[in-house]
Amino acid sequence: MKEIFIGKPLHWLIWVVIAVAFYVLGGMKLHVQSFVPFVFVVLALAAAAVLLVILTYRKGDRITREPFDDPGDQ
Repeated sequence: MKEIFIGKPLHWLIWVVIAVAFYVLGGMKLHVQSFVPFVFVVLALAAAAVLLVILTYRKGDRITREPFDDPGDQ
């Protein structure tokens, strides 16, 4: 399973939190009744997710299946 789900469990938990938040917001019909607060919640979730990934990333962590090409190789 570690080869399928690359990354830290915390990073995968972010997806669960965002999915639950969208489910709750959709149930409240916030995207229809109060669009501006909905957009702010979505932007805040995105900013928090990016910030959390950046803060928890450590040099040498595996983030992709295939290695990035080194620009110096060409």
